[in-house]
Amino acid sequence: MTTQLSKNRLPLHVEISEMLAREIQAGVLADGSRLAPERVMANELGVAVGTLRKALFDLTQKGLLERVQGSGNYVRKPEQSQNVDTIYNFFRLELIKGGGLPTAQVLSVERLSKAEHFPPCGAQFSGELGSSAYGFRIRRLRRLNAIDSAIEEIWIDAPQGRNLGLENLSDSLYLYYRENLKFWITSAEDQVSVNKIPAWTPTSFAQSSSVSDAAVEHKIWGYIQRKSYDQNNMLAEYSFTWFNPEVARYVARIK
Repeated sequence: MTTQLSKNRLPLHVEISEMLAREIQAGVLADGSRLAPERVMANELGVAVGTLRKALFDLTQKGLLERVQGSGNYVRKPEQSQNVDTIYNFFRLELIKGGGLPTAQVLSVERLSKAEHFPPCGAQFSGELGSSAYGFRIRRLRRLNAIDSAIEEIWIDAPQGRNLGLENLSDSLYLYYRENLKFWITSAEDQVSVNKIPAWTPTSFAQSSSVSDAAVEHKIWGYIQRKSYDQNNMLAEYSFTWFNPEVARYVARIK
């Protein structure tokens, strides 16, 4: 079992683009509002102006910004903003105030027998997760704007020859799947409820709640069970997420 921060973070300009996209989609940055001057924004974010401009160009290409010569950059929120092609388009957790850049700390990656460990978390499943007798189990701590927000357990098939490079796992697993495992997620089904956190929960996350240490084991957390499907409409991933409702919320925008 290994614990580490992702060594394969997204490029800085992509992180900024994704952060701003999520704030636009959440309404933190209102449609029609003008962003601060580029040099001011770059200074606030602690990045070079060139890095910021690459992020703003990416948002312009996605239709989320409009650059008006001599005036500045203006937010343009499309009516179907949930369909904008962003890396975290499937990530439904946001800070209570909205938005928040997702990052991940890998807690463990293990290749396990499905017969001995599946289904996990007491879940009841319909549908086979691949044909192999083994699966990869990934456990991670998720943060939004560097704030501990959720823990998650993810399962994918582990056929012979498929390897997960722990040192190369991206903050976005869906991006990792596409670039390294040659499948990508095109749809997902979520079941949202509440649950207690599992025994493997990091102590730091369990104690991030405002309740006393003695009451942590009785606290109810937000809980998401997800089935994800690949480009061939085959079941490709099961995931389980426990989130702190004092920090984050589950959001699905339907238009």
